[in-house]
Amino acid sequence: MSPIVVSGIAVMTSIGANINDTWDGLLNQKNGAKPVSSFPINEHKNRNACEVTDISLFCDRNVVKLGRASSMLITTIDDALSDAKVEINQIEKCGVCIGTTMGELSGITNNSGAINKYGPHILSENIKKHYNISGPSWTLTNACAAGNFSIARAVDELEKGNADVMIAAGVDAMSWVAFTGFSSLRAMSPDICRPFDKNRKGLILGEGAGVLILETLEHLLKRKGSAKGTILGYGFNCDAHHITQPDPNAIGAVLAMESALKNANLTISDIGYVNAHGTGTPANDLMEGKALYDFFGEYIKTSSIKGNIGHTLGAASVIEAAICIRVLEEKLVPPTANIENLDPNIKVEVIKDIPQHFDYKFIMSNAYAFGGINSSIIIGRLN
Repeated sequence: MSPIVVSGIAVMTSIGANINDTWDGLLNQKNGAKPVSSFPINEHKNRNACEVTDISLFCDRNVVKLGRASSMLITTIDDALSDAKVEINQIEKCGVCIGTTMGELSGITNNSGAINKYGPHILSENIKKHYNISGPSWTLTNACAAGNFSIARAVDELEKGNADVMIAAGVDAMSWVAFTGFSSLRAMSPDICRPFDKNRKGLILGEGAGVLILETLEHLLKRKGSAKGTILGYGFNCDAHHITQPDPNAIGAVLAMESALKNANLTISDIGYVNAHGTGTPANDLMEGKALYDFFGEYIKTSSIKGNIGHTLGAASVIEAAICIRVLEEKLVPPTANIENLDPNIKVEVIKDIPQHFDYKFIMSNAYAFGGINSSIIIGRLN
């Protein structure tokens, strides 16, 4: 079976409209949190979020009409296709997988008034129409793990021969619904997100998009392209512990990592770094710290980028996968932002303060979601 390779990556976040600006922001511990501007927040106690500013400056105005989530996604797909040096109209079989939590929430207005086109499925409809894609099309709504699911589904389609190229994407736009929901759960920090810090107070919501262009190695070589990395395996499960709280025993999280390694035909010693879900909530960070310690032991290294860009929900794990590709390319891991006092209950090594050199071939990236969903993917260098 031909390996599945990553030929292009792109992101849009609150600290950078593209992968290069976001990467520089991560290395320099830039913080995207600021008072929300997308909707009135007078009724909310928590008022900060990591919004993408000035979308109209770098998104085509015809694309902006499709809605905030669609415009961020299409602009990011364009960047990823450019990075992969591939013309989508020259691909015989191209498909798309989109991970999201809220989908497209913007109404579309024309001369006849408002058209109430909203929901997750609108994203795939907009993408298929914009790029004239006729291959496999999926919209996956596994909440905060949806990005990892979109990558895995894209891999499956390529392995089955249903496509030559798959656009694996994640996107979520800032919304009153999500902001109010997380606020009512008392899961949000009043100021900034501090993953793995002893005094962390919760997450900060973010918005953005992440895209990986995936293709078979056979197709890549045929078109004389170059690979940035490869997707080696994944592991998913649902422990159904609680509707919102993670299992403190971390059994499902450990099983997901175990399944991913088995699927990738790797061992624990092959993994030099784990990109953490790292939301900055007390329960999630403790669960994830325990899962990593139980599975890898105290010497595994981990970090989270949510202190910089917030929790971008369905976009999070695709953005993080793109950053993992950059880690492999640059041999450098950005530090976890905003840590003042590392929680002593986190027994693994959390990368903080300054970027750290990285010279392993393989990275694990984890994402978790409400309802007990656990997900892990393995990303590596091709050679």
